[in-house]
Amino acid sequence: MKATPYNNGKVKIGNEVYLNKLVNPPYIEYDEDMLELQSYLIHDPRILNREYWIKRVYIMFILFVLTVMLMSH
Repeated sequence: MKATPYNNGKVKIGNEVYLNKLVNPPYIEYDEDMLELQSYLIHDPRILNREYWIKRVYIMFILFVLTVMLMSH
């Protein structure tokens, strides 16, 4: 579609460059590290919830091991 742009002095209506900007979104790279960093920076609830449960399971495991060690003596 090649339309002749209409120029009213301020806006060129139908300009091919302007139309391409509307149709083609800018390229955004989706890198795993970038997404993880962004989720930490914006305090993503999924990440915070996962960290919470990982810490909780780790503490419970350590307590279990300590209890078993104390009971074995």
